Amino acid sequence: MNSPRAVVRNWRDSECYLGHDNAIVWPILNRGGGGKPSPFQCLTHLSGLAGHSLQGGKSTNYHSHPADEQYYYILSGQAEVLIGKERHAVSEGSVAYFPPGVKHQLLGETNPDWMQYLIITCPVPDDRRGSEPRVLNWRDAQPNMGVHGNAVTWQLLERLDAEEPATDQPCLLAFWYLARQAVARGKASDFHVHDDKEQVYYVLEGEGTVVTGYEAHPVREGDTVYLPIGVPHAILNDRHDGWLSYLVIS
Repeated sequence: MNSPRAVVRNWRDSECYLGHDNAIVWPILNRGGGGKPSPFQCLTHLSGLAGHSLQGGKSTNYHSHPADEQYYYILSGQAEVLIGKERHAVSEGSVAYFPPGVKHQLLGETNPDWMQYLIITCPVPDDRRGSEPRVLNWRDAQPNMGVHGNAVTWQLLERLDAEEPATDQPCLLAFWYLARQAVARGKASDFHVHDDKEQVYYVLEGEGTVVTGYEAHPVREGDTVYLPIGVPHAILNDRHDGWLSYLVIS
């Protein structure tokens, strides 16, 4: 029996298609299903992680997901997100969270440039409901250190049922959390393992190395690193003069 291993993929290496009316969709990771098996069909708790590109002046369709919660993370550009009947301005670094059944749409009529964003999705059991939409920017979160070595952490979203909330954004029903982390040149996170959850790193800026067990994976902006349950891991900024910044998705 093969031991679980990390999977690394850059969004630029996936085959894109048109979806949600006007968005170019770059599927990065998803669950296994029919058809030819792929190493990128590796998710077990999450159901999908994709990059989207939206041309300036365009909008996506107005829709909801009855049994899934979802959030957008804006990588570049600016627009508005319509949640129900309310519009919220979003730009680089913004997170927009949608509970199951909440209609939403990305509106780019006034945006002259392309917008790049991630969409992360997780199925929610029928007995877990009651959350509310959230819109925030990582810059509004309080940074902290000491939890994972020399990584600076901005906790963004956490579970609705968190016993001791670390943020003012407890909303997640099936996701565990979303955080942004960064390590300076010559620094690293601690070497640690999660025995109860899978995790994904998405590299926002810089380059470095992710160590998983006895393997070392060079990473750069746009790379996604899938970390299965039980795989020890750490991330190092071993060659980039600026910050190595990344999302921690679980």
